[in-house]
Amino acid sequence: MKYKLYLLSTLLVLLLGHTSFASDLFVFAGAGMRVPLTELGQNFTEETGIKVIFDFAGSGRLGGKILLGVKPDLFIPGSEKWALKLKQEGYVKECIAVAYHTPVLISPKGNHKVKKLNDLTNKAYKIALGDGEACAIGRNNKKMFQAAGLDPAEMNVVARGVSVKQLVQWVETGTVDASIVWRADAIQSGQVEVVELPASINPIDSIPLCQMTQPSNSKEAFMFWKYLLENSATVFFKHGFQTIELK
Repeated sequence: MKYKLYLLSTLLVLLLGHTSFASDLFVFAGAGMRVPLTELGQNFTEETGIKVIFDFAGSGRLGGKILLGVKPDLFIPGSEKWALKLKQEGYVKECIAVAYHTPVLISPKGNHKVKKLNDLTNKAYKIALGDGEACAIGRNNKKMFQAAGLDPAEMNVVARGVSVKQLVQWVETGTVDASIVWRADAIQSGQVEVVELPASINPIDSIPLCQMTQPSNSKEAFMFWKYLLENSATVFFKHGFQTIELK
């Protein structure tokens, strides 16, 4: 009996000595990248055994969490604003842009009432816009309206969304007549009418991959960072994003 116990304990020691237990990764990411990043995370897990746990939300909410002391292993916001802010504050080490967020105007499938940006000032139409404090699309809209000479106060804005996904859902269900979202989210939906906006007034945001200065799992975080730099372009492009060629 003692001999059997000795063999079992020896075998356990050998197994433990040759097994590496990878830590889970905790990643903050803008809600507009849920589809491509979920796919990339699953592929990474299959290749490495390292599980990637995402917290998808508006960039402002995620950035606020970091300022309050929550420490993700990577940060992937929907625009450069929070990347630059957190870098200045010392939370972010390095950021590299991998894709673009391009705004488009959307309305419910089969609803062709809203055909151009100026139609948003028609009080007969219910409009939903992004919250400028909570998500990148809201801040983007402010720049767009200024460039186009439009005043949101003249629009029938019935709701402010904290993420692009929320805006898309309101349009899909016909809760509102129109909104402005990222092109990739509109394409992924397949249930909305899409109107491209003039390049002269359309501010395009880049999507940065950000390394944190003090990730909880530095080795695994760097592995996922490198994996994203090498593989994100193909997956992001597949899901409707304009990608950036990395040199």
